[in-house]
Amino acid sequence: MRQWMRGFLVVLAVSTLAACATSTGPLKTYEGQTRPNTELVLVSVPEQIEVMAIDGQEPPPSFLKSRVQLALLPGEHVFSLRYVELFQLTADNHEVIRSKQAALRFTAAAGSEFRLETPPQKNVDVARKFAKSPEFKLVNVKDGAATPSSPIKSMAEASLIDSISKAFTTTADEPAKQPTNLDLLKDVWGRATPAEQAGFRDWLQQQGK
Repeated sequence: MRQWMRGFLVVLAVSTLAACATSTGPLKTYEGQTRPNTELVLVSVPEQIEVMAIDGQEPPPSFLKSRVQLALLPGEHVFSLRYVELFQLTADNHEVIRSKQAALRFTAAAGSEFRLETPPQKNVDVARKFAKSPEFKLVNVKDGAATPSSPIKSMAEASLIDSISKAFTTTADEPAKQPTNLDLLKDVWGRATPAEQAGFRDWLQQQGK
C-alpha cells in the first residue's frame, strides 16, 4: 500500500511540474483584457508562501498559490500571506507546517517587479515556532527596498486592513497617512451595528473588573 501511495505521489508531483512548465507568463489577477508587463506590477511567490487573499478577495480555486509570478495592476494592494512547508520526518512520515496569516500592504508603479520572501526554516522545530508569528517581506527587484508584513488573524481582517488603509490614502501628490491603532478602532466602531457596539461596551466593562 505504501509503495502504491509513493508511486501516486511521484506521478502527482511530475504532473504538477509539467503543468507549471507549460504555464505561459505571469498569472493575471485583474479583470479585463490582458495587459503588457510594462503596464503591470509583477510579484514572484516562492513555494513556501501561500497567497490567501489579494485585496481582501480570495483567489479562485484554480489559482496556483506557490512558485508563480502574479500580475497586478499598479497602485495599492494588500496581500494575506501564510507560510507553508512540508518536512520529511522519516521515510514514511512527514509534517506540513502552516503558519498564522500576515498582511502585507504596498504601493507599486507600473513596470515594477517584486519578490515575496520569508526566512528559511532549518528544521521542523524552528518552523513550528516561526509559524506562530511568521514574517514576510516584499523586495523590490530593482533597488532591494523591502516592505515588511504585519500579523493578522483572518482573511476578513486582511480585507478590513485593506479597506481602512485605503480610506487613509490622500492624493497622489501627498504621502499616504498610516493609520494608528486608534484610527482603526474608530473606523471599526463606526462600521459596527448598535448591537455590536453594545456588546463591545459590555466587554469593556468586564475588562475593568
